[in-house]
Amino acid sequence: MITNVIDLLKNRVFRSRGQYVFYGMLAFFVAYGVIFIMKASFLYQGTRYFSLFDDAMISMQYAKNLANGSGLIWDLPGIRVEGYTNFLWTIYMAFWHMLPISAAKMALPIQISGLSFLVGSLFLVRKIADFISGGNAYVSLGAVLLTASYLPINFWALRGMETSVLGFILLLAAWRFLKGLESGRFDPSIFVILGVGMLTRADFVYLFVAIIAFAVAVDPKNRKKNFLAAAFVFLLVVGGHTLFRWAYYGEMLPNTCYLKMAGVSTFLRVQRGLWVAAEFIKVLSPLWFLLPFVCGVLYRKNTKVLFLLYVFGAQLAYSIYVGGDAWEWWGHLANRYLCLVMPMFFILSLLAIHYFAEKMNEFLNKNALGHLRPREICFAIVLPLMIFQMHGGWSDLSTIPQLLGFTGIHVEDDKNMVRAGLKLKDITTPNATIALVWAGNLPYFADRHYIDLLGKTDAHIAHLPARVSTYKDFLPGHNKYDYAYSIGKLQPDIVAQLWRDSQEAIPWLYKNYSRVKVNELFMMFRRDSRNIYWGKEGRDFSS
Repeated sequence: MITNVIDLLKNRVFRSRGQYVFYGMLAFFVAYGVIFIMKASFLYQGTRYFSLFDDAMISMQYAKNLANGSGLIWDLPGIRVEGYTNFLWTIYMAFWHMLPISAAKMALPIQISGLSFLVGSLFLVRKIADFISGGNAYVSLGAVLLTASYLPINFWALRGMETSVLGFILLLAAWRFLKGLESGRFDPSIFVILGVGMLTRADFVYLFVAIIAFAVAVDPKNRKKNFLAAAFVFLLVVGGHTLFRWAYYGEMLPNTCYLKMAGVSTFLRVQRGLWVAAEFIKVLSPLWFLLPFVCGVLYRKNTKVLFLLYVFGAQLAYSIYVGGDAWEWWGHLANRYLCLVMPMFFILSLLAIHYFAEKMNEFLNKNALGHLRPREICFAIVLPLMIFQMHGGWSDLSTIPQLLGFTGIHVEDDKNMVRAGLKLKDITTPNATIALVWAGNLPYFADRHYIDLLGKTDAHIAHLPARVSTYKDFLPGHNKYDYAYSIGKLQPDIVAQLWRDSQEAIPWLYKNYSRVKVNELFMMFRRDSRNIYWGKEGRDFSS
């Protein structure tokens, strides 16, 4: 009796300490996020500017135009082209544009929103890990630590990408599904949550179908209800959104879908996807990558464990099918697709490690060596090693400084694009047309007319065949361009940037354009343009 009381007190004290540790982690994480956001901002002519990753700023451009009454379009008064795939996230951005917030500060509430969704995800990670592991604090707190310290998850969220809300939606749906499996009750909220996910990003439909297929397969009691509810939500959300897209944009699929998928063979995409997956596994280490699958074997009769493994595997397969992401070269860490499922990967990894630690504990206790506390020692050693290894380990020592330095890819480039946009706004008329590759920050702050050389917002470019010969040449969303059309035919006032095979643009640039320095960047200005304030600065517009 006394022993039971002591054990109960120990468990309560331990769990209360676990609460303190968890909330301490949250406090450090929020501080980290705030510092990250501030370090990504910068001063320009006495004003502090906040900006997002350039692709997120494309959505911000759509949101700005929607909020000011011009419609859900990229250019003014441009042709309607759906150059985004994150419908609800763009609508959410438009809400903030209806408030009296300056362009310099408009990115800040989006970044704070990303941080808020990350914090919410950490609560869900803890809940799911607790539920899966039977309340084991080593697994749950370890999973929270790994999720909170993974740079790709934090970077994409704090730089304005919709990964933060998608990750939260997926974890919330997983949590509701796991609870439903245990209780045996039909839970309609799962379909609402997944429906919001599909409206947030179009290709979330893949995870919707995968999760519903699993539910139908493993839950015979609610099979009919799950199928009918899923069919209703699918037809309502996907069907309704497709009808809107067809009526508003005249296309059945987003323009970015044609850009990335059309004119590229499935075989080549899968080749690159497999190469990307192999590089990710290599950086993470094959041993660690196998841990969740080992966990699946150890707990093969546990449907909840198999569900997490299934969702991770399904998303990995999708990443392979589409050829991965455009920024895989960034240390070959988890791309934007895998970021959504990495918390599940971490939970399964730690569950497997805990299994072996318990076996070691039993062995040492049998040999009167239990005082060595092998479980505590194991996690104290393994968790720091995991944090180091998941950022590249010894194979790439550049990522850890980025984690500790609150930076990441293109942060400085994005700042330069903001400065260039502000400068171009000063030296051009409102009717000026600018051709560019970076279609987010520069257009948003320049507030002029634009030509998207890479076709995210240009249907002509998006429907062209991709310029790619091998899988390593394939860069999703960056393999289509037509200088004869974009520069030769459309004749922009300014060519801010060029992409690959820039020599193809020389005939038009040499004949009609002059090389001009704008801040720290060199651009091509059309010599006969009346939309450029040439003034006394001549051919140099440096600040």
